[in-house]
Amino acid sequence: MPQSPGFGNHAMDQNRSDQDANSQNDYDCGGGHNGRTEAHAHLVDAEVKGNDAQKHQEDTEAQQRYEVPRRNLAHPSLAIRHAETSIPPYRHIRVGSEEGDNSLPGQQHEPRQGAIGTPNPVGDKARRKLTAEDVRASPGRATRPKKGLLPFPHYQGFARPGMARTSFLQAVSAYLDAMKPYYQASTIERYGRDLRTAYRDLSALGSAKSPTAISEADIEALLYRWRTRPSRFGGLMGPASQEKLLVVLDGFLQWCGNPAISNLRRKRHVRLPRAVATPIRVLNDEDLERLLRCAEGVEGWSGIVARFLVAFLPATGLRPKEIRLARLRDLELDKGRILVSHPKGEGSWAAPDYAPILSFAREAVMDYLVERSAYLDGRDSESLIPYCRASGEIGPWSAAMLRKLKADLQERSGVSFRGLKTFRATFAQRAIDGGARVEAVSRAMRHGSTKTTERYYARIRADNAFAEIERALARPALRIEAK
Repeated sequence: MPQSPGFGNHAMDQNRSDQDANSQNDYDCGGGHNGRTEAHAHLVDAEVKGNDAQKHQEDTEAQQRYEVPRRNLAHPSLAIRHAETSIPPYRHIRVGSEEGDNSLPGQQHEPRQGAIGTPNPVGDKARRKLTAEDVRASPGRATRPKKGLLPFPHYQGFARPGMARTSFLQAVSAYLDAMKPYYQASTIERYGRDLRTAYRDLSALGSAKSPTAISEADIEALLYRWRTRPSRFGGLMGPASQEKLLVVLDGFLQWCGNPAISNLRRKRHVRLPRAVATPIRVLNDEDLERLLRCAEGVEGWSGIVARFLVAFLPATGLRPKEIRLARLRDLELDKGRILVSHPKGEGSWAAPDYAPILSFAREAVMDYLVERSAYLDGRDSESLIPYCRASGEIGPWSAAMLRKLKADLQERSGVSFRGLKTFRATFAQRAIDGGARVEAVSRAMRHGSTKTTERYYARIRADNAFAEIERALARPALRIEAK
């Protein structure tokens, strides 16, 4: 274990004292110098000279080993670490006779003051506040596990330790695990899909690197790719989709300690994608009829569920998650409503509330309940839409199963729609077209504000708005006769 130079000096002084004591004993026992032989005297002198040379060599090596270079004193992370001993490293302190110092020789152990016109001996960084790069933690290689992610020690500074040597996908996995206490499982799943989409696009650009190494130039190239590449729905990716992907990627990079997107937002010349108001895509009566006919052609339990969804969702306006996790006891057909027991924002900002069941869908609900009982065949399940797995377990449908069912209906019918959430917009728009007030529609959809309803789900159509204005401003025709 390395020791400080002072430790070696003390040991050599002690050794020299022991030798002097032994020499004195020999002198006393032998009657002084006359009792010592000439050979013994030469042996003692040679041993003393050897010890002096060894002491000088040890002092020189210790000076070279423990002297800290001046450039390392400007930053704590660059200083030499001494894990083996708690003794502070030796550092030479100049005296007043040396160049670049204005202290007196007797003040050499006092705080040093730089001479006028000379550079700061501890560096210019000591005069300013440490930045994010100065305090960024960089875990050592000794803590790297054999497989998987680097360990994540306590958060220090602005960067999340361990990300410098972690791949993009490994960091995504760690990020999603860290977000579980704050978001629902469906939100975590969507974040994962969006981040994997960003990873594929970065890979196509050759920028699939560690998340801490992604630069502003990489983000700019990614934005250009999103504006030019075709989406999976056909056509170019819309500004709303670009904004959603960018928001998710920004949160992920900030969690990793990379402020690349945040820095771009602060630049005045940068115009990041923003969602714009677009026509709301809804299904008309003809589309609903075609979907219902195609659902009747699907065999088995999947066909029964497909017919139920096509009839039930446009009459209630439920979200896909809300109908997927609905319970049988939530139905109140006699009151024409259903309790939404698992709403969006569950456990955070939303509570269970009721949604309507319009009269034209109640007969379809009764038919479905009969077929549901036959499917369960005496088995019990609280799920409104149960699924019997091969293991014998009975539970609700998964989100992936519903997406697959939607894709099958779209392929069979030829009716293109974004997802089962399109039925929710269809419910709202048909109510607005029928003359319902937007406040009533917003309450039925359990929105906190009518702005959400009008922006994303339903708004008055242009033709209806023009006709309404015409009725409101109707005046008798005025004729001016020429004299």
